[in-house]
Amino acid sequence: MTPNGNALQLLTYAFAAMDHGSLRQAARALRVQESSVSRNLVKLEQLLEMQLFERNVRGVRLTETGRAWIEIVQAHYEGLL
Repeated sequence: MTPNGNALQLLTYAFAAMDHGSLRQAARALRVQESSVSRNLVKLEQLLEMQLFERNVRGVRLTETGRAWIEIVQAHYEGLL
């Protein structure tokens, strides 16, 4: 466990937000509160010291930096499951 929470859990939240493009839909898929998804994405971004998502009233989408990071991490993440 990292000082900022379970790293795999943080990645799961990030992938759900990416897949659904919405914190609400990601929360529904993960069966957690929307605020939990939001807090965990912020926690991950703080841990990495980079902004992964752009947030607006329509939902979330990856930044260019986030997209590059996800491409690198996704293969490793899937290998852990």
